[in-house]
Amino acid sequence: MDFFTDFFSFFLAKHLRRLYLYRKLTTIISIFAKMIRFQIVGIKSEIQLMKNFWSAAAMITATVIWGFAFSAQSSGMRFIDPMLFTALRSFAGALALIPVILIFDLFSAGKISLWGSAQSASEKKELFLGGSLCGLVISAASICQQIGLKYTSAGKTGFLTALYIIIVPLLGIFFKKKISAHLWIAVFLALIGSYLLCGGISSIGKGELFVILCAFIYSIHILVIDRYAPTCDCIRLSCIQFLWAAPLAAAASFIFQEPCIPDAIQAALPFWLFCGIGSSAIAFTLQMISQKHLHPVTASLLMSLESVFALIGGWLFLHESLSLQELSGCLIIFLSLTLPAFFHEKKSAGPKSEVAG
Repeated sequence: MDFFTDFFSFFLAKHLRRLYLYRKLTTIISIFAKMIRFQIVGIKSEIQLMKNFWSAAAMITATVIWGFAFSAQSSGMRFIDPMLFTALRSFAGALALIPVILIFDLFSAGKISLWGSAQSASEKKELFLGGSLCGLVISAASICQQIGLKYTSAGKTGFLTALYIIIVPLLGIFFKKKISAHLWIAVFLALIGSYLLCGGISSIGKGELFVILCAFIYSIHILVIDRYAPTCDCIRLSCIQFLWAAPLAAAASFIFQEPCIPDAIQAALPFWLFCGIGSSAIAFTLQMISQKHLHPVTASLLMSLESVFALIGGWLFLHESLSLQELSGCLIIFLSLTLPAFFHEKKSAGPKSEVAG
């Protein structure tokens, strides 16, 4: 009996010890797995943070180029007409992007291809359709902006163009999206600022009306980019857009019988070349790349800086000056542009944040 008792006690103690070691081992493995998971999450967060940082830096770079480009666009109007200027800058932008595409293809894939990462028929259709729609919209927006610059200052044009930041969420009404109270406040402030900047309703001229129309069309451009940029090669998307914009603007120039004088084109060369390479090829491509990673409201806030640099550029290069009333209008417009982003940041602190507007 003692033999069986001792044997049973030994057997039980041995298995209990194994069970204890098993539980210990399981606990250690579980802790180790959690540590790995936290490390992976941390790495992913850091990667996303870096993507957001570089996207924000790219967007700010684009706004600086756009802001100073208003002065070049305004100066170009002394030599050639708006549609021809748009055609030339779009052509220059497309040509500037082609070697960039070739270099990226050689470094990433080791070969040059027409469609790049778009392999299937649906991906090719997506890229071509997205670039075509962007080209159609950007040509209309650029022409309106150029016509506006012919009749109003670069500083005013910059601030009135930036109204697309308010218009974009307002367009959500057509998609049955609810408009928040603070966005309506921003719209009201934008209207007051535009009123002061333009000198009242009676003082709103042809230039201001064309620039406001440009802001509406640019709003559509932002929505089109938001639709296609996440799934397409952004450099190719941008190149296709300008390959469409150039002939569309040239056709409009021909239809409206704008003079095409070689000496005038040559005289305006520094201005349309800067806008083509800087504003079109570089800045618009940076915008597309940035919108892959940035929240639309954050991107809109950064894009609103374009108006500030337009004002600085007009003052530095064109010696433009604004009255106290016009400067007050600029300040109120800028306040209206930052208001949606401010409320969005506050809402983002909660667990279930939604897009402002």
